[in-house]
Order: sequence, then C-alpha cells, then structure tokens
Amino acid sequence: MWFGAVAPPFITLLLDDDAMDVLRWDNPGGRWTVALRGLAAITLYTNVMLLAHAAAYNAGLGRLPLQRLARAVRFAVYGLTTTVVVTAGTLLLMPVLRALSPGMVKNPLGLVVKGVLISILWLGAIYMYAQFMARIRTEKLLAHREQLAALDARVRLLQVRTNPHFLYNSLNSVMSLIATDPELAEETLGRLAKLFRYSLEGSERHVVPLGDEIANVTDYLEVETIRFRERLRVAILVDPALHSIKVPPMLLQPLVENAVKHGASRRVEGGTVTLRAELAGDDLLLFVLDDGPGPDGSSHRGTGTSLMDLRERLRLLYGDEGRLFAGVGPDGGFMARLRLPARWSR
Repeated sequence: MWFGAVAPPFITLLLDDDAMDVLRWDNPGGRWTVALRGLAAITLYTNVMLLAHAAAYNAGLGRLPLQRLARAVRFAVYGLTTTVVVTAGTLLLMPVLRALSPGMVKNPLGLVVKGVLISILWLGAIYMYAQFMARIRTEKLLAHREQLAALDARVRLLQVRTNPHFLYNSLNSVMSLIATDPELAEETLGRLAKLFRYSLEGSERHVVPLGDEIANVTDYLEVETIRFRERLRVAILVDPALHSIKVPPMLLQPLVENAVKHGASRRVEGGTVTLRAELAGDDLLLFVLDDGPGPDGSSHRGTGTSLMDLRERLRLLYGDEGRLFAGVGPDGGFMARLRLPARWSR
C-alpha cells in the first residue's frame, strides 16, 4: 500500500522535465521551496488518482460481470474508465495544483495524458500481480486437493484390507455350523450379512458414531459366541452418553478379533473379552482387553498387519493425536488402548 502511494510521484518526476530541472544540484536559483511544492502537488495528484480509481472499481467495475466479456473488451472498458477518471480528477484538482505548482498545470492536456499513461502502467502492474497471486493460490489449492485425494485413497485401501480379513474368519464359523445345526447357521448368516453391510458402508465414510462401532462389534461377538459357546465371555462397558462420538469405521473390529483369536480361543476354559470406553480430557480412550496368555504366550504367531494398518489409519486421520498402545494388560492378558480426539456428532 505504501509503495503504491509513494512510487507514482517519482514516476511522474521522470516525465516532468521542469521538476527535474528544479531538483538539479547545480540549479543556480536554489529554488528548493518550489521543488518541494511541486513534489507535494505531484504526490497529491497521483494519490488522488489512485483513490479515484479504487473508488471507481469498488463502486462500479467490481460489481459488473466483466469476466464474461472477452479480454480485449475488458481492457477497453478499463482504459475508458481510466481516461474518464483521470480527466475528471485533473479538472477537479486544477485549482489546488495551480496554487501549489503553476508550472505543473501549464499544459492541462499533457498532464491528463501523463496521468492516463501512468495509471494504465500502474493498473497493468497491479493486474499482473493479482493474476500471479491467483495462479499461486490455484496451484496450492490443486496441490492440497491432490494430497487429500491421496490420503483418502490410502485410508480406503487400509479399510478394504481389514474387511476381508474379519469376513474370512467369520465365514469359517458358519461353515462349522452347517453340518451340525443348519438353523443356527442360517441365523449366523443373517448376522454376517449385517456385518458385511456395515463394512461396505464404512468404506464410504471416514468416521461413524461410536455407537455404530459398538453395535457392529456386538454382532461379531455374537457370531463368535455361537462358535465358542460358553468358552467366550463378553463384557462391554461403554456409557451410552459416549455413543455419539465420531470414530473411524472398523476401528474396534480387528482389535476384538485379535482378542478372541489370541485370548479366549487359546485356552481350554475360554476367556473374557472386555471392551471399555472413557473420556480423558478432550480425548476418547478405547480399551480392548482379554485374559488370555498375553503377547508372548499365544501359540498363534500373527504378522501384526492389523495393528500396523490401524496405526497407519490413525496417523492419516488424526496425525499425532491418534495413538494405539498394544501390550500386557493391567491384570495380565493383552490390552489394546486407543487414544483419539473426542469429536461429537452433531
């Protein structure tokens, strides 16, 4: 803004031979008072022209749909407006300029021509700068959208990798029932249909209410209870008031599945899978615990893919705010603890 107010007077000085003569160091007359008054007149003139152009744009040109016109027509409109503004401004300022620097207005037509030329050059520079900044903003926006699209694709890929994993294990449970209890197998298939529908719907969303996650895990555990019967015991300790908090879909499924696979299924007497949720300040804590042999006691050695995928999903969705701890529980067994921001559904 200061550059726009100060630079035009010096451009005008370069075009004004009288003013340059006054400012010469070897000027015998030493008329520095005249020079200062001339500089004041030039500064007043150029800044009034600047303000007049801004007012003309804000009051008229800025409200017209000029972008729909061809570029040559737009430039013609801008040039005509500049000529009208400079001519009107020069005529209005003529008495003041004559009082400050009579030599400046000895050729009014020449002053108008200079004002139009300088205004066109100055507005052209402003236009080019605005176009340059608009292009930078557009490129940044496109880059940001590409980054979001890449992150979205990675999150969806991780969710797709989770879904077939639990569906495969659940179908094994149904297969074990077909020969011995067809009716129960049919009921179990109905529950699996709900699980499959939830997994498909979840692949289209980044977050769901915690209550939906609890319901999905409950359906899964009921399927596994049919398989393990009294060997699998379940405790879900979640306050219904927390059900509206948003969490990623299929967040609890792999943790509960691991608790069943490495905990209850590895003991003859079975075991208990506990799901707990609580608030810690602005964070939601989710616990999945089992009373099995613990991290190093299970005879089944997994690849750890489900935990790695879950950590990657949390990182993509929450950054450093989403964390997963997996290790020995407070009473033995295995515990998975999730910490993520508590964002409530509206």
